[in-house]
Parts: sequence; structure tokens; C-alpha cells
Amino acid sequence: MNKTARYNRKMMPVCVMSIGLAYIFNPAAFAQPPYTVEGNSVDKATFNGWNIYRTEACGSCHGPTGEGNVSNPNLLHSMENLTKEQFRRVLIEGRGIMYSFRGNKMVVDGIDDLYAYLKGRSDGAIPAGDLKEMK
Repeated sequence: MNKTARYNRKMMPVCVMSIGLAYIFNPAAFAQPPYTVEGNSVDKATFNGWNIYRTEACGSCHGPTGEGNVSNPNLLHSMENLTKEQFRRVLIEGRGIMYSFRGNKMVVDGIDDLYAYLKGRSDGAIPAGDLKEMK
């Protein structure tokens, strides 16, 4: 057995263990995204999230594409670090100048869909602009 092969055999358990530990401490890094996208077509739930974003006027504060403005946060940056549970809490309880959507049935019922849309925008997978629902 040559020197490289011996080194690789010794390092394999370390690599596998490192990947395992990475999963334990950050399982989201290995999770499937909550959206499906092909071009400007998205799955039904993500399409619903996009519609909620538009109809509930989220863009009036966060801009039409979620990129924020001088006085309101860029949701694409915020979504890089927010878990789904943290996102849910912000919408239900409000935060800073953002008011609670607890009384808005459309938002409350569609939180997961809205999360999928904004997460896809944040990940760079969903383009800005009009979307179509996948058939």
C-alpha cells in the first residue's frame, strides 16, 4: 500500500466523523430546502407564499423583492440566519417596528409558505419578479 492510500485510510474516519458532527450541530445545512424552483416556476406552497407577500403588502415595508430599504430590513439577509421557528415568532409576536400578524389569518395560516418563498429568495434560488406555479 502506498503512502497516499495509507493517509486516505487514516483520514476517512476523521472526515466521516466531522460530517456527522456538522450534522448534529447544524442539521439545517443538510436539510432539503422548503421550496422547489425551476426558473420562475415554484411549487404550490412557495407560490402561495409569494402571493401572501404581495397581497398582505409585505413589500410596502420590505420592498417588492424583499430587499428592504433605508428604514426596513433586507429580508434576504435576515433569512440567512433565521430558523423557521424564529421566523414564525417574528411574524406572530412582531419585532422592533414590525407589528404582530397574529390577527391576520392569511399570514398565520401561510407562515410556512411565506417562509419557503423568502428562504428561496434569500438562497438565491427564486428570482425576483413574477412567479408561476409548477404544474
